[in-house]
Amino acid sequence: MNHGNDSSPRHDRREWLRCASAALCAGVAPGILAMSPAAVTVPMATAGDRPVVRLRVAGAAGRTVEADFLVDSGGGHFLLTEALASTLGLVLGEIYEEDGARFSSARPVSAALGGLVLELDPDRTSVLIGSSNILPQASGIHADGMLPGHVLSRYRAVFDYPAARFTLGQGPSVAADGVSLEMPVHPRSGFPWTETEVDGERFGMLLDTGASFTMVSHTLLTRWAARHPQWTRFEGAHGAAATLGGRGLNTLYLPRMQWGPLALDDVGVVSQPAGTFEKWITSMTARPVVGALAGNILTRFRLGLHYDRQVLHAHLAAGTAGIRR
Repeated sequence: MNHGNDSSPRHDRREWLRCASAALCAGVAPGILAMSPAAVTVPMATAGDRPVVRLRVAGAAGRTVEADFLVDSGGGHFLLTEALASTLGLVLGEIYEEDGARFSSARPVSAALGGLVLELDPDRTSVLIGSSNILPQASGIHADGMLPGHVLSRYRAVFDYPAARFTLGQGPSVAADGVSLEMPVHPRSGFPWTETEVDGERFGMLLDTGASFTMVSHTLLTRWAARHPQWTRFEGAHGAAATLGGRGLNTLYLPRMQWGPLALDDVGVVSQPAGTFEKWITSMTARPVVGALAGNILTRFRLGLHYDRQVLHAHLAAGTAGIRR
C-alpha cells in the first residue's frame, strides 16, 4: 500500500494505486469525440472480483487505442501503464519513486467510455513506469489502466456484477434500485463511505470496487479473534485474499456481517497494518473508516453509486453464489 494522500500512487491492490485522471486542459484530444450521451452501459468483466471495462484512450497526435481499465472507487489518480503510454505516444514528465515503484506524469490524454467522454483532470494523471499491468501478478487478471474515484464521483455509476454490466452517466439518466444506504463522499478524493456492523458494533468502511478482498485494520481483526476464538483464522492472506497482492497479516472468516438491512454470511476479511485505515485512508474519506468493503462481497450485488445524492443502492441478486472465500 502506498502511504500518501489521494494525490499519490496506489501500486498493487494492497497498495492504493496512484491512479490519476487525465484529459486535455483545453478540450478533448484528437480521436475522442466531443459529443457525449447522458449515460452509457458497457460490458464489465468481473474475473478476480475486480471490475474491468474497455476505454477508448487518445494521446499525442491523435493516437487512439482501446484498453482495459480497472474501475476503482477507492483509487486516487487516472493511471496508465508505461506500455499503454508508449503506444499513445505520450511525453512523460519527471520520473519519481514512491514505495519502490516509479511513476511519471503524462499528457495530453483523454478517454471515453462507450460514447461518453470522461471528465478528466490533467493534473491527476500518472504512468506506472516499467509496467504492462497495473495489477499485481497475484490478481490473475490484466488492466492497462485505472478509472479512479474522483472521476467516478462526477457521475452516477451502476456496477451490475451479476449481469456483467457497468453504467456511468449524469443525474436522472442513471437509475438504480435496491436498498438505499447512506454514502458520504469525500469532496476531493471522491472516495465513498459506507457502514457495516459486526458483533453488535458499527464500523465505517471505504467502498472499494478496485480491491478483490475485504480488508480491516489488524487491531480490529485481532480484537474479533480474541473475543471469538472459534472463528476461523489464518496467518497471512488465505484463499482469495491472496489476490490482493502485497502483504495481508491475518485472514478471518466472520459468521455474519450486517450491511444496513442486508445480512451477509461467512465473510472473509484480511487485515492490514494498524493505522492504514484509521489514519491514512480516513484522511481521504468523509467519515472515519477501519477497513474497505471489496470484491468478495460486492460481486453478489447490483450497486448504484449516486454520488450527487450521496446514496448507495444495493440490490442482492437472486441466485448469486456465496461470498468468495
